[in-house]
Parts: sequence; C-alpha cells; structure tokens
Amino acid sequence: MDTADLAGTYTYRSFLDRPEPVDDFNRLRFAQLELRLSVEPGGVISGALIFPTDPGEDPLAMDITGKTANGSAMHFTLTGRGQPGTPIADFHYEYDGIVLPHWPTGINQRQTLAGTVLRAAPHGTGPTLSPAGQTASFLAVRRDG
Repeated sequence: MDTADLAGTYTYRSFLDRPEPVDDFNRLRFAQLELRLSVEPGGVISGALIFPTDPGEDPLAMDITGKTANGSAMHFTLTGRGQPGTPIADFHYEYDGIVLPHWPTGINQRQTLAGTVLRAAPHGTGPTLSPAGQTASFLAVRRDG
C-alpha cells in the first residue's frame, strides 16, 4: 500500500476503553465525526476532523496534521487542534494508528484505520472541563468517492 492511499474521507468513531460488557453500545461512544485526509509526497498528512451540526449551522472542525510511513502495516500519527476563533479552539488530541490489513477474499471490506486517541490538553471549564489524559480507541471507515 502506498502512503497516498490513506487520503480520503472516513467515518470516524471512537470508543471508551471499558472492559466490561455493556447492554447499550452507546455507553462506549466517545465520538462520531467525519475525517478528511490528504497525503503529500513523503507521507505528510493534512486534513480535518469535522463535528456533526444541525442543518444551517457552520460545522466545527479540528485541523489535522501528521505523518505516515510504510512498514509491515502502514503506521500514522496525527495531531488534531480546534480551529482558532471557534468554541473548540482549545481542543488538542493526538492519534496513533495503522491501516488494518485487507483480506484478499473479503467481501465488501472497506479500508479501515484503527488506533488510539489521547486528549492531550484539557478543554472546557468548571463542570464541563474535559481533563487531559483521556484515551479511547478509534476506527475510521473509508467512504465511497
């Protein structure tokens, strides 16, 4: 796989790392967003992680930067920072992941990214403070087009 193959639009989902079984899968939900990635020669990544919005509202997004390298599995690291002047300007997340292997005989398999995410800096204040250090696992499934 070439590093340029990482480029595209993905449905990003992250999950709290709870070891106990849950009766409601939403209890594991950390985030569900749209991830857009571009890859330059040399493996430099740029893009955006876009938060869902109501119709007619401007979407909030984190700017994504990172790098990738070929190996036995394509590995990548990303940094996400809230765009300046928005309510999420203080967001800072770090991502470490791989492109999951493709089964040659698989049916309807999509390119999927998997890894871990770290809240690298606190955001919010008072009772809405989200402290640094929170981790989650993520999957990002490539969309058509």
